[in-house]
Amino acid sequence: MLLKTVRGIGPILASIILLGSIERFASAGNFASYARCVDSQHMSNGKKQGEGNIRNGNKYLSWAFIEAANFALRLCA
Repeated sequence: MLLKTVRGIGPILASIILLGSIERFASAGNFASYARCVDSQHMSNGKKQGEGNIRNGNKYLSWAFIEAANFALRLCA
């Protein structure tokens, strides 16, 4: 119910976001990585060494966060 109070998040987006339970992750950063909200880069001495695990994580959770962000920009701007 709390997610549905955010403008632009309806029952579909709320249910998809709730399926990605954050309690099972050690930190919020791990959840953000699982939701594909952060870049997957390998850095060494300030230089990019490559990108690994680009497709790891939950693509549906990533889609839900992108849609929620687009609706937030559209409705709150």
